Amino acid sequence: MKHLTLTLGAICIFAVASGQRLEKIHTFANTITAATVAEADQALLDGLVARETQRGGGNILFAEDFSNGFDGINGNGAWTTEDNANDSLWIWVAPGNTGFYHNGDATGVAHPGGEFSTNIGALESGTPENGWMIFDCDYLNSPIADGYQDTDGSLTSPMIDFTNNGSVILSWDQYFRYCCYPYAPIYVDVTNDGGTTWTTFDGHGSFIEAANTASANPLPTTLDISCVAAYSDSVQFRFTYTQAPETGNSYSHYYWGIDDVVVSSNVNADDLAMVQLSNGDIFNVWEYRVTPLAQTIAAADGGVLACVIYRNNGTENQDAVEVLVEVLNETGDVLATVTETIPTVYSFANGLNCPANAQDTIYIATGWEPSVTGNYILRSTLTSGSSTDVTPEDNTMSKVIVFSDDEYGHDDEAVLDGEMFPRESDIAGMYDPTGQGSFYHAVNGGSMAYGLTIDFGENCGLNIDGAVAELEFETRLYFYDSALGITDSPFESTFWTYDTDWSNVGPYYLAFEDPISLDAGSVYFVGVISEYESEGGLTVQAQLNSDTDNSTGEYNVTGDGDFVWFTSQTYTPAIRLILSERVAVDEIANLNGINLGQNVPNPATNITTFNFNITQNRTVKFEIRDLSGRIVKSIEKGSLGAGAHSITYDVSSLSSGLYTYTLIADGISITKKMVVR
Repeated sequence: MKHLTLTLGAICIFAVASGQRLEKIHTFANTITAATVAEADQALLDGLVARETQRGGGNILFAEDFSNGFDGINGNGAWTTEDNANDSLWIWVAPGNTGFYHNGDATGVAHPGGEFSTNIGALESGTPENGWMIFDCDYLNSPIADGYQDTDGSLTSPMIDFTNNGSVILSWDQYFRYCCYPYAPIYVDVTNDGGTTWTTFDGHGSFIEAANTASANPLPTTLDISCVAAYSDSVQFRFTYTQAPETGNSYSHYYWGIDDVVVSSNVNADDLAMVQLSNGDIFNVWEYRVTPLAQTIAAADGGVLACVIYRNNGTENQDAVEVLVEVLNETGDVLATVTETIPTVYSFANGLNCPANAQDTIYIATGWEPSVTGNYILRSTLTSGSSTDVTPEDNTMSKVIVFSDDEYGHDDEAVLDGEMFPRESDIAGMYDPTGQGSFYHAVNGGSMAYGLTIDFGENCGLNIDGAVAELEFETRLYFYDSALGITDSPFESTFWTYDTDWSNVGPYYLAFEDPISLDAGSVYFVGVISEYESEGGLTVQAQLNSDTDNSTGEYNVTGDGDFVWFTSQTYTPAIRLILSERVAVDEIANLNGINLGQNVPNPATNITTFNFNITQNRTVKFEIRDLSGRIVKSIEKGSLGAGAHSITYDVSSLSSGLYTYTLIADGISITKKMVVR
């Protein structure tokens, strides 16, 4: 976990282990919220990506598709259940989405069946049509007005003999959503002595832990359980939903679906893999996609820091593993090279601890610092001295890092694939207070914070029915105090009234009322906030499934009804800190008599028109780019006279997605976004 103590809201009073429905006895960090259709759609899209990246196995040693319910298939034996609600939490979802308890009684509803999960839909596993399992704690605790309890329970496999197997890999399809703290209450326990002792593995797979967030649907998950199960004749595993040890209680709602459980052997002896490559220490500070030159780490202090996360997917230990880190410029010239050697990278089965770490991390100082702005490439390669890797393609990883004159940012502008919305208020026609922001730290002193750039969502400033509405909000810089948390830390604030022209133009610059001095070593949190109910919604573009460094904060409501900043989100908002005095791009253009309108129609499928005005003769050029920055169309218009002009273009040859278009008039440019369908 991070070294900072981050406020998570209200603390639970005590836990409950009872089969009775109870009155409210605890409060939550996050408020229980209903799943939305949009959330379900996104979960399905994420599931397609997750399915593509699933690790494969070798010989199948055990399989269960739950087509025979709790009784199990192929003579493997029955599955048993245990919970703290009189055996009424684990449910077999039979063909036709009809639920049955372990005793055979029908639930009479489709699942998930709780009042907050009905929009999420069924598990999209490999074989959902023949049945699957769900831990439906939301259904147990509905309606919430009648009281609720924390939920615990396990689904245990029959006994399996792995006497002849030195590699045991457990894989399954799942999806889940949980409340009300970020730590996932989802585990897999394994025993090799008939249940006398159990070893616990995290079961949330690649999901970035966050409360009230739906996982991918499905989320294929793989665990190497060899350190317990290999060469053992009395192995069982159980899927366990329990109160996370970080909090002790407060997990009572939503669902956990499971299907297509497979145990296989690993056929790969030698298989190192890169998991993640980061620019900076993501566990103790943060990483940045864009860093101002004034805030780089000096070469004398180690320069750019590479965080290399790796693992051994094979069955054999890998000795004398070399970790090569390089810094390259955009043309591929190597600017810095450094190599570290790891004596032994243990396999999962041979790890010094059981369960072994799912992955390990090494930090390597490159000794390089940039002297000029621009895009650079950070690249790392793993090489074992003791083997030939079966999948060498995953031994190398690269990422683009950007150094700028004045811009500090976490998000990747090329992959902004989400729009963060506020919740609808209990007051009809209004949105709840909301906010989005990110942590930053000052490596060096002497910098001044002048403002923020925000990539507002296309629906920002619109009411619930999609019409333009008034939206007042603030930009804030918090002087973060870990003893107080974000919400109670002192801050500087600037007030704004939203203009819908700020949407669909890319990052829009908003200056602080006065520049703010940044002290070396200090931590700051910056963002936008609408602190009161509003008719217009404050929305921000975001990069989904990206916040592995815990840099994101969201302003939301606690179970007590208080609004506070929460961390542990899965996304990164498109909000950047600016360390020089700027003028908004479209303001510069307008001051110089240039105006660019939104293309019509937008979204576009065939012909679309770009209208613009200039107040004097100018040499005009027009460019369309994809989100990687590649120019897909460049139009030289030459010298144009003052007045209104238009450009038509057929987008039918372009792939569906988001594009930018830029008008360049005598070197002055203005950019907006368009959607192609």
